[in-house]
Amino acid sequence: MVSLQYKGRIHRGKFTARSLRYILSDQAARLFPALQRRWLLPVEPVPIGDVASGDIALPSVRVEAPLPDVHRTLGLVPPSPLQLTDHIYTLDDVIVTGWAGAMIKDGLLLTVRPRHNWVSGLRARPHRMRALSAERPWFNLMTPVPARGHIFHWLCNYILPLLAYLESGRAAEKPGLLVNATPSPFQDRTLAYLKERYGIGVIEALGPADAATVPRLLADVPVPHNPRGLQSPLALALLDDLGRFVAGGSQRPDDPKRLYISRNDARLRRVLNEEQLVPILRAFGFERLVLGKLPIERQVALFRNAEAIVAPHGAGLAHIAWAKPGTKVREFFPDLDAHGRRVKNASYDFWLMSQLVGHDYAGCLAGPVENRRDGFRIEETLLSDSLAGATAEPFSEAVETAPS
Repeated sequence: MVSLQYKGRIHRGKFTARSLRYILSDQAARLFPALQRRWLLPVEPVPIGDVASGDIALPSVRVEAPLPDVHRTLGLVPPSPLQLTDHIYTLDDVIVTGWAGAMIKDGLLLTVRPRHNWVSGLRARPHRMRALSAERPWFNLMTPVPARGHIFHWLCNYILPLLAYLESGRAAEKPGLLVNATPSPFQDRTLAYLKERYGIGVIEALGPADAATVPRLLADVPVPHNPRGLQSPLALALLDDLGRFVAGGSQRPDDPKRLYISRNDARLRRVLNEEQLVPILRAFGFERLVLGKLPIERQVALFRNAEAIVAPHGAGLAHIAWAKPGTKVREFFPDLDAHGRRVKNASYDFWLMSQLVGHDYAGCLAGPVENRRDGFRIEETLLSDSLAGATAEPFSEAVETAPS
């Protein structure tokens, strides 16, 4: 059992090797303050809003539509009202660490919420320190290292809030950017977009063992416990332009318009009978894609061209941000198992994104969870009905006549 002292610092109380390392490091830092300073490991927090010298509030759109029944069945209950406010805080004289962009002021960890997940953002290690220029503010785009390639988090937690800030007319100066030293291809393309559209070319990259003292830092902090699918209308207005830039010239005349996004390369929520479903998908003109095998430009281009998108719940659906209004989106979730166990990392963010962009969305409960990694099956009849609703008519008279 995790000590109450660490409740909230360890994500959902998961006691792992990482948690144990953090607890031992924290105890050592408390016993030996010299270690705490050397490791840049704060042992106490302070709410970020309490130490900020400036605050620009950027409200999201407000969603009035009721949450679909499938999400309520899975125990996902949205806040009311369904709206988020991003706060772009100005912070003076802070330290930013390179593992996950943890922000430290006067030896205290700047936290978003009272029970911040410290383990994800802190590493007990000596850091290579550098001092950044005071000529400009620096916008914190540091992501947790394991999430660098995660399309949804980079887009919704970092890029869209920054775009809303830059479009708000309240950005007094052009900021520099603090980013991970080894960016993902999607990060590279979006940073190139910021340079082209806004002329932002001053970028400071921090590795996992680096840290920087920052005279003026800008940090986006959403109101806690609100879904990140909610975004400012200022940023949403730029989605099409951003998608066109990221796709570049990779769109092809013969690109498929009906996409099935496979999770066969993922750890969680694989569709266990996917091979048996391929003939049905082909009968309705759907092409099965494993996004991890495609360059980011092709991924974005395919979604920009799509008329119907079907997928099990997962990060690949973040690309529906680029799909045109009216695109049909069908999302499959595993049902609760016999013990009522919840699905790992289930959310209603893609329903929210569909609301914001204007997609025709439907969520579907498939078969129950069958293993510890939330593997599940989709019944053939359920898939056929969903595909029929997502298309005007199938490409073939009957499933049996589809090519094998």
